[in-house]
Amino acid sequence: MLSRLAGLRLGPAILTGMGVVLALASLVSLALIAPIYRHELAIERQAVSSRLGAFLQITLENAMLKRDIEGLREIVGRLGSVEDVAGVSILSPELEVRFSSQPELVGRRHSSLAELCPGCGLSADRPGVGSVFVASEARDVLRAVNAVGNREPCQTCHGQIAAHPVNGFLVVDYDAQTLKSRAARTTALLVGVGLLVTSLALAAVWGLLRRLVLRPVEHLTGVSRALARGDLGARARLTFASGASEIAALGSAFDDMADRVDGMIGDLRERDHFLQGVMDAIPDGIRVITENYEVVAANKEFLRQSGLTFQEALSRSCYASSHGRAEPCVATLVVCPLVALEGRGEPVKCMHAHVRRGEEGEFAVELVAAPLTIETRDGPRRFVVEAIRDLSQGLQVSQEQRLSEIGQLATGIAHEIHNPLASIRFGLSALAQSVEAQPNADEARSYVKLVANEIERCIEVTGRLMRLSQSTGDRGTLIEVGHVARDVASLLNYEALTRQVDLVIRGFEDARLIANEGEIGMVLLNLIQNAFHATQALGVISVSGRATEDREVVIEIADSGGGIAPDDLKKIFQPFWSRRADQTVGSGLGLPICKALIEKWGGSISVKSRIGVGTTFQIIFPHADKTIDAA
Repeated sequence: MLSRLAGLRLGPAILTGMGVVLALASLVSLALIAPIYRHELAIERQAVSSRLGAFLQITLENAMLKRDIEGLREIVGRLGSVEDVAGVSILSPELEVRFSSQPELVGRRHSSLAELCPGCGLSADRPGVGSVFVASEARDVLRAVNAVGNREPCQTCHGQIAAHPVNGFLVVDYDAQTLKSRAARTTALLVGVGLLVTSLALAAVWGLLRRLVLRPVEHLTGVSRALARGDLGARARLTFASGASEIAALGSAFDDMADRVDGMIGDLRERDHFLQGVMDAIPDGIRVITENYEVVAANKEFLRQSGLTFQEALSRSCYASSHGRAEPCVATLVVCPLVALEGRGEPVKCMHAHVRRGEEGEFAVELVAAPLTIETRDGPRRFVVEAIRDLSQGLQVSQEQRLSEIGQLATGIAHEIHNPLASIRFGLSALAQSVEAQPNADEARSYVKLVANEIERCIEVTGRLMRLSQSTGDRGTLIEVGHVARDVASLLNYEALTRQVDLVIRGFEDARLIANEGEIGMVLLNLIQNAFHATQALGVISVSGRATEDREVVIEIADSGGGIAPDDLKKIFQPFWSRRADQTVGSGLGLPICKALIEKWGGSISVKSRIGVGTTFQIIFPHADKTIDAA
């Protein structure tokens, strides 16, 4: 029973238990009260029988003294017809039935008082009254037997009192079924009253239990589930009006616990944000790897290097996020930090080639890995912390800084030369006027004109150099790409003459874009110089540009050199990779820097090459009109 109740909810369990207990108590009470009540009824009926017997005895004695036998028989018959009276009989001292309301019993003799009234304790030598329940085949009766004592007036017929103390026996049988029916009705009434009282008690207990215990407990359960779902602001807020004082105290303790848990979780979140902020502030890429190659932490620089979001980085294995592999790296071909750090307590340093999502090719990184062991509830766990430095990014910034410094130097030199040349031009103009006034000075005038033309050319070159070196930072301006291309070509004319290469500028009608003029000039300068290294004497380098119907500006730098091998073509944009046709040594940073500058202004660069035919670099920028409309 208890095991079954244990599986129920608190309210039904308590109510069921109380109902069972009250029902058992009621049954026990009825089992005790019903016999007592029945016994009391029997005693009451016995007392009534005694009084009735005494009355009958007087009546019968009077009738017998008068010798009124018929009157006596009539009295017995009438008594037998009274309600609840099953029969009335008068027996002789020898227990023979002399008169009876049931004529068939007249003349019947009982063998003994024990047979007539078993257990009533009567004897034939003294008067008395006894009663007992007697069961018969016909029906059960409550039998009252009065031993009628001999009296002085009766001695004439019955003899001396000493010899004959009892004149006979008066037997009155009462219907026991009526007694049982009354007892049954009373028992049923008691059962009904007991059930009503039990129901009212259960209803009252249920109401109190519901208000004082069950509702507060259900509320606490709901708040607990809300906390489990992550609603840290959920509180019970139980008062003494909400339930029993113990329940209210439990709710208060629960709220205090929730406040402390909320504070602890807030502290943990702040600590997590602080640690993530510290990681994000580190300029190198940082990630933490488990023994199962799972990435459990990463910073912003690593996300930039890999091109992944934070969720993507944590959902991929280390070899998938950085190497683009579907299985772990082969430890014999590449240094795997997890393998290299086994049994070691010191960091390891190595070079890796990582990939970036959405881009082809690899970029070089310097990786420093260190072991980390954390004690957890399940025991110590081993991690590997990686610091990843993007070498191409760092060297690109270094090269950009170097080019910027060179540009500043060139601008300064051009400015310093430009101003004296302007002064010389002013003085030469005055000298030309004085020479013009003199006769026979044609040769002098020709020399003055030649010097003036060369000075103008020098001024124009320095002006182009200053324009090319100008920088507007990250804010672009409207530029004519044709002007930039021609300025670059004029700066490289001497190298073209020296190498005996024909440098041709074509097109560029309406080729306008929003960018930094100095950076676009730097891109063209670098690509044309690379073409010089690939083109032999008497070769041709063509720089062309056009505006397309799709509102794009297409720039192509084509050379008639020996071309680039297919295997090398995949590596030309990788930092530090360099292979020139004229066997000169390069830094391997020119094309990566050009690619970064082109992408900075929303462009793209591609290359096509055929061995023995030549190479063409194609740059595509959004047209200035398209950029302005998008803004």
